Formats: sequence, structure tokens, C-alpha cells
Amino acid sequence: MKTNTRSAAFCRPDRAQYKIGEPVKLLLHASAGFPAVSGVRLFSLQREIPCSWSQRKNTVLLGTPEAGSYGVRLDTDSGALETAFDVVQSVKSVVRYGFLSDFSPEDGDEADLDWLCRLHVNTVQFYDWMYRHDRLLAPEDEYLEPIGRSTSLPVIRKKIEACRARGMRAFAYGAVYAATEETVLAHPDWAAYTLDGEAMLFAGWLNYMNISPASGWSEYIVNEFRTAVETLGFSGIHLDTYGFPKRIYAQNGERVSFDEAFLPLINAAREAVCAVDENNGVTFNAVNDWPTERVAAGSQDALYIEVWPPHDTYRDLYQLVQKAKRLAPNKSVVLAAYMKPFVNAADEASVAKAERAFRIANAVILASGGIQLVHGEEESLLCDSYYAKHAKIRPEFTGTLVRYADYLVRYAPLLYDDKGYDVSMTASGGINDDVTASADNISFSSDGRAGTVWMILRESKNRLVLHLINLTGNDALWNTPKNEPETVRSIRLALRLDVQITGVYCASPDGESLEAVELPYRTGQSAYGRIQELTLPELRYFSTIWIEWE
Repeated sequence: MKTNTRSAAFCRPDRAQYKIGEPVKLLLHASAGFPAVSGVRLFSLQREIPCSWSQRKNTVLLGTPEAGSYGVRLDTDSGALETAFDVVQSVKSVVRYGFLSDFSPEDGDEADLDWLCRLHVNTVQFYDWMYRHDRLLAPEDEYLEPIGRSTSLPVIRKKIEACRARGMRAFAYGAVYAATEETVLAHPDWAAYTLDGEAMLFAGWLNYMNISPASGWSEYIVNEFRTAVETLGFSGIHLDTYGFPKRIYAQNGERVSFDEAFLPLINAAREAVCAVDENNGVTFNAVNDWPTERVAAGSQDALYIEVWPPHDTYRDLYQLVQKAKRLAPNKSVVLAAYMKPFVNAADEASVAKAERAFRIANAVILASGGIQLVHGEEESLLCDSYYAKHAKIRPEFTGTLVRYADYLVRYAPLLYDDKGYDVSMTASGGINDDVTASADNISFSSDGRAGTVWMILRESKNRLVLHLINLTGNDALWNTPKNEPETVRSIRLALRLDVQITGVYCASPDGESLEAVELPYRTGQSAYGRIQELTLPELRYFSTIWIEWE
């Protein structure tokens, strides 16, 4: 494929996501003028979909495709441009999460949201936008937020409207149990206490509050959430927790277990914001996977887990996603996995190692069926739990981020929207030989061991999906700087499926094009029926193979 030669030329959908019946528009960008389009090809996985299109200056119109996940290629006078988009029945069908953290009076432009739209982020957390944790709306247009940063309500309103215009939902950050001393002095019966009757503080300056349904705080904070949604036009609330404490005591000495109190709070908050608009919603931060089992049945739009040690390995990421999907199979699973290698990446070598860490961690989360909260602001990645401390990426790395984001949307049926079940540990490795892999001087694993090529397998009625992630030359810790993996060539696969195969295909976010390539295969016989043999020519970081049958 001839890639674009016009400097900085790219295309993106005008919306992060489309609802059924909304016209799909692709926006053309170039440093000088805009490319003339000579052809448009639309794909659903490997299948090309007939489409009618027209170009009006810098916009390509694609009509109203039916629900699905699509890849698109534009042939232009300066080469081929690619992007992806999806069409859904409900805006709650998937949560692809991003963030904003700068609402200063000087930050009134929309370049940050154009960037997130290009990455198909359809839900944006407005982090630390509020006046106070327990009084969300400020009394004037310009104010200092709790940490002291200059913040502007007109800028917040503008960015909320900009989200809406791009098919994104703006979710307001809201801590569920944090309050100022002023509120505690006015309502000591709302506060959280230790067994010995001491008021509980977070970081020495915020009071923990009692969120049980019997506490007046619960009703108060839910009303604050609803008021923020009604007044500013937010589409939802991100319900944040700090992971500790697990239990507190009311002023009267009654013990309150937060794992039991969270669920009614989640449902009350969701009911309050959806009373304003049924398309609104909430997310809830289950810090380090606690208490996911208790809250999975709640009415939040996604299962959201902020990842901390001891969830240190790639397999830990995989298991977090798999567990959450078992508990709530119809909800997105979002991992807030902050890329720490960027924190102290000051020179070219350390930045490159941080970028590799992102590629591999993101590949693992995508292959596991999850979505990573990491993108935000303008061309930045999260590297700290305080979102204002995000890392600006190099211009040379933006193409990689875009390809991985396009891959997530284009191949959603093989990733977060795969309806099959995981067979990694029952089909390959150990005593299992339904799927075997080999390559010269390369080890393979089914559990993400260091220095191996990790195979994650999912099987459904008429499809087997193999995700291959290259861990060669690296340890199995997801949040450490990484070496360049060895490019693995000629991976030989043998599949004991005993079915009538209709096609074998592969794709990767690491090449020039995301288009699926059909792989040749040979069918042989074994004592247990037909066996297919095929070769994947090359694996850099992340590739997906899928086999379809009658």
C-alpha cells in the first residue's frame, strides 16, 4: 500500500461514534490544502462492504451504514489514508474512555477534543473540574479548583458542547466520599469515623464521608451530581473512590462496609443523572479490583478498574479484564492503567522505552477484551493518578497511537466485542495441542511469560481468534521500560479444528496498513481429523489471526 506523501495528511471521522441513522463524515487534513479522493473502500473485518460516497472539499460523505465496526481506506492523489468508525444503537454499548484535565481560562480551543475524536474516544472524564469536592459548582465563572489551578466555567461549558458535537459523552469527575472540613463541622453525622471515634482524613485535608443509604451525605452528594449534570450539560458522572478505607463507622458507632454501600450509591447516582437524559450514565472506580464482585451488578455503564500493585504483570492485566467480563459480560471493561515509564523519561532512549511499554501493555489489554484509559488532553498519555501530570508524546509517536486506536474500533468483533470464550489455557501449551506454534529460537506461552510470544485464544461458534503479543527480550512486568522486541519471522501454526474452513486472515496495528490479509493454509489429516497448517510471516508487537469456518 502506498502511504500518504502529503505532509501531515490524515483523515478522521467527525464523530467518535455514530448512532444508527447518523451520517458518517470523514474529515481530511493536510498541511496545505486537502487531498482529492479517487476511491473509498469500506471494510467489516476482512469483508469489503459496498458503499456510496462523495467528496465536498475536506469532507468525504459515506451515508448511513448499518450498525457495525468499520475500517475505511481513502485513495487520494497523495496516497492512501486509513481510519475507522463504529455505528451503534446505544451510546452505552461501549465506553472508550479518555480524559481532560485543563480548564483554565486560556484553554478555550478544541484541539484536545479533535485529538480524542481521532482516537475514537467516546467518553471523556473531566478530571478535577469542580470548585470543591463537596460543592461541585463554583459561585463565579472563574475560580481555583481544590488544588489551586485556575479554572473557568465557560471553558468547561464549551468543552462539554464540543464533546457533544463530536459524539462524545462528557463525564464529570466526582469523588463519592470526600468533603471539606466546613461540611463536616456543619454535618458531623455525615462523616466517617474510626472504631475509636476519630474522624477519617484522606491525604490530611479531605474528610471521608459515610456513603451508606442511611447517611444524609449519600442523598446530598447524589443531588450535587444531578445539579452538575442539569446545570452544565454533562452526560454523566465518574464516581471516584480511593481504595481505602474498606469500612468505617458512623457517628453513632454503627459499622458501615463500603463494599455493601457502593452499589446503592451507584444505582442512585445513575437514576439521578438518567432522570435528566436517558442517555446519561455513570462509571465507578473499583480501585485495584475492589470490590468488583459486589458492584458488577450495578447500573454503571462499564466496569472500571484502576490498576495498582500487586497487579504488576501482563497476565494480571489479562486476568483483571477476564474476571470483569465474566461478572458483567455485556459491559465494557476499562482499565485505568497509568504508564509510569513516561514519568522520568527525559532522553530519547528512555522515551523510546516508555513508548514500547505503552505498545505492549495496550496490546495486552486490547487482546484481553478490555479498553485502556490512557489518552487525554492534546496528544498526551496518563502516567500518574493525578491526571494533570500527563505526559506529552513525541510527534513521531502519534501515528502509532492512532493505529492502535483505529485497530481497537475496526477489529472490535475480535477484541472487546468478541462474544466467544477464552481457550488459551485449554487449547495451547502444556498438554494441549489443538493449537501449536513454533518459530526459530522463539518460545511461546499461554500465560504471558517473560521473553516469549504470548498467544491469547478465543473461540466462538464459527471463529477462532489468536492474538499474538511479542514479549521477546522483555520481562513480564507491564509498567516498566521496555526493549525493542525481536521481530519474529515465519511463525508456523498447526490448528487441529476438524472443520470446513472458509478463510484465514491476519491484521496488525504495527504495519503500514490495518487491512486484513488472507493467509494461505494447508489442510492435512491427523488421527483426530483435519488439521490446518499456516505461517504468519512477521510479528513485531501485536498481531491477530482469525480462522472462520462453516
